[in-house]
Amino acid sequence: MNDKLNVPEDIFKFRYSWRDSFKAGAWWMMVAYLTDVPGAYLIAHHKDWPLAGRIIIAALPLAASLLYVRGVVRWIHGMDELHRQITLSAFAFAAVSYLFLGAAWSLVADRAGLFESVFHLTRLQTLERTPFSYCTFTIAMTYILFGIGYTHIFNRRYQ
Repeated sequence: MNDKLNVPEDIFKFRYSWRDSFKAGAWWMMVAYLTDVPGAYLIAHHKDWPLAGRIIIAALPLAASLLYVRGVVRWIHGMDELHRQITLSAFAFAAVSYLFLGAAWSLVADRAGLFESVFHLTRLQTLERTPFSYCTFTIAMTYILFGIGYTHIFNRRYQ
């Protein structure tokens, strides 16, 4: 049994530690990444496959995402009280920020028609197709927002 406490700085130090990152659930994050986009491609290009097979392919990234969350929760439970509070605050910030960004993006794109106006001016269609519904995008954005929240907002309170 490992008696060493989990510390977020083990992952976010000068040299990135894959070992500590995998201990925090990153292995399942990688599995979600590797099953999400190829699965969406297969489903889109093979609509003649049986429904049960398409459901299984679509559910693989969701299952990996749930295992990723389980790994992160286990990693957080191995922290002391101060690190746990900072980390949970940063994860809450990331989740709420992602929900706000997703809702704002949808409102601006669908209801206000901002991206249609930008397309007519610039002929760029990439902003409108931002995949807020993909597990890969969701995990990546919450990971980035967690890093911002942890390093720049919540960790500064305790320095």
